[in-house]
Amino acid sequence: MPLYYSTHQSEIAPLRLVSARLGTDPLLVQAGTGNTSIKLGNTLWIKASGKWLMNATNEDQFVPVDLARARDCLRRGLEVTQECVVAPHDLKPSIETAMHSVIPDSVVLHVHSVNTIAWAVRKDGSTAVRDNLTGLRWQWIPYALSGRALACEVEKALRRAPGTRVFILANHGLVVSGQSPEAAESLLRQVEQRLNIDPRPTPPSRIAMLMNSCCGSPWRFPDSADLHALGTDAASRNIVSRGILYPCQAIFFGSKPAIAPIDTWLQTARGSFTIIEGAGVVINRTATKTEYAMLCGLRDVVQRVDPESQVAYLKSQEVKRVLATEGSIYRSRMNAESAGLVHW
Repeated sequence: MPLYYSTHQSEIAPLRLVSARLGTDPLLVQAGTGNTSIKLGNTLWIKASGKWLMNATNEDQFVPVDLARARDCLRRGLEVTQECVVAPHDLKPSIETAMHSVIPDSVVLHVHSVNTIAWAVRKDGSTAVRDNLTGLRWQWIPYALSGRALACEVEKALRRAPGTRVFILANHGLVVSGQSPEAAESLLRQVEQRLNIDPRPTPPSRIAMLMNSCCGSPWRFPDSADLHALGTDAASRNIVSRGILYPCQAIFFGSKPAIAPIDTWLQTARGSFTIIEGAGVVINRTATKTEYAMLCGLRDVVQRVDPESQVAYLKSQEVKRVLATEGSIYRSRMNAESAGLVHW
């Protein structure tokens, strides 16, 4: 380990502990999503792109970024690049580095909370969460592409209300900040409790039929009973069929989900997974652990979206921008991280 890194490990240690706790909760973090950071003097230590937060205490995954350079990039309309990294390193700073840099608190935690996203994909989300968050310094951030665009929206919000520590990101997730890792985590847990939504019950899947038809095919019957809600719960199936809820859904599963009739699904199944109407879900045998985690996250979100609410799906041009700017690189980094893990 380079000297620059080893001399700062004790200061980063509390953040690593908090990050690992968050990373082991699939309702907060799925695979390599989410990012955390701590500001130490003029340096922003931020989780590297694609790394899994659950491994934060077992590996060096935080990248030191020059805080002034990162903020200068934002002022000049540029994305934060590898040139902002303080010491040479193969790791790439998170795409959300600019956002972390504009929030003044020492510690920033960004998670893909399924409870938050279930509110954040609603057209009335900004008003629907208001009563739940009474007393907290929070703001609703309109959807923006990850990177400089999102950082600019957060910066605008902070100019409107300095001292904001909770940011609900439309069609994206949750950001909280604090003066210490423990304070930020405590605030995050409080927000989670206030925004908690009980998932709809999962109707039973057609186990025997699916298992028999998967034999000898490229498809596998997943063990998780709850995962089959995407196929057996009409409300969940309807929500998924109508559009893309958040960027990671498009990045890992494309712009249109595979939904097949129960009688002809073997002929029409495609991609990483296929939803079978009224029966359940099958997963491609080549699917990675990352893809499986992301699919479970999608299931967790749609089971919490109120079927009576109007959903604000990403616009087609927004989906195209996500896939064009971050999709393939982000997906490949996360899949690479999952290569050494036990397969789903």
